[in-house]
Amino acid sequence: MPELPEVETVKRGLEKAIVGKIIADYACDTPKMTNFSLKKVKGLKVIGVRRRAKMLIIDLTADHHILVHLKMTGQLVYRSQKKCLIGGHPIEKSCEILPNKFTHATFTFSDGTSLYYNDVRKFGWVRLYNSKEIVNYFTNLKLGPEPLSQEFTLAYLRQRIRQRPRNRVKQFIMDNTVLVGVGNLYSDEVCYYAKVRPDRKVGALTDKEIKRIHDGIIKILKAAIASQGTTFSNYVNADGEEGAYVKKLKVYGRYGKKCFKCKDVVERMKVGGRTSSFCGSCQK
Repeated sequence: MPELPEVETVKRGLEKAIVGKIIADYACDTPKMTNFSLKKVKGLKVIGVRRRAKMLIIDLTADHHILVHLKMTGQLVYRSQKKCLIGGHPIEKSCEILPNKFTHATFTFSDGTSLYYNDVRKFGWVRLYNSKEIVNYFTNLKLGPEPLSQEFTLAYLRQRIRQRPRNRVKQFIMDNTVLVGVGNLYSDEVCYYAKVRPDRKVGALTDKEIKRIHDGIIKILKAAIASQGTTFSNYVNADGEEGAYVKKLKVYGRYGKKCFKCKDVVERMKVGGRTSSFCGSCQK
């Protein structure tokens, strides 16, 4: 599943492509993936594209908002006569054959361009809300702050650690009620940066280690966004390009290879059912 930097990259690409366009047609062939029909959105203009956690929000006129979750295998494809932009799970020949057997929702704009939602396994969804409903939706999820927002302070992180001292570091970082957008990949990289094992209990962390975790989350996510995300097996950005941050990974996906710093072999373990890569010498 794409994490915060990848979804943010898709958001920025779509923002450039679809803001200002008017929806002329909409169709979805999988009822479980949507909650609206053409009559709800026809004639509405796209006025913005936002991100909350790992979800995309397409703001429309008339107090309507389309919420998109790519989940594991979702993909958004914008196509005009001059270009094709892809974001999310790569599907072979996505721009050559549209719609295709994986296309489940299609937005056609008044200028003839289109936005396709493709999903190989149909885990994702496209839903319509008004402002009150979308606020309630996110409130019910009890999401933590965005890690790059002013709300994600060192004091906040310490407070949450005091509330959940028995949590393992990796599970704690990945918990969306603590902070949003950090998944398996970036949690491994943050633990390496902070020099802590992913299976440590957060209540046993020193003040210096907590600060390194806080600093690492911000630094690594910013660097990944600047590199347009990480491509590791199945992610491309909104321009159909691979994210360059994969070249900067220190431990994720490097099991059995030498640590860049100490040259010991990168190990792996299960933490809360998730595989975690780490360096047993650099991380304590």
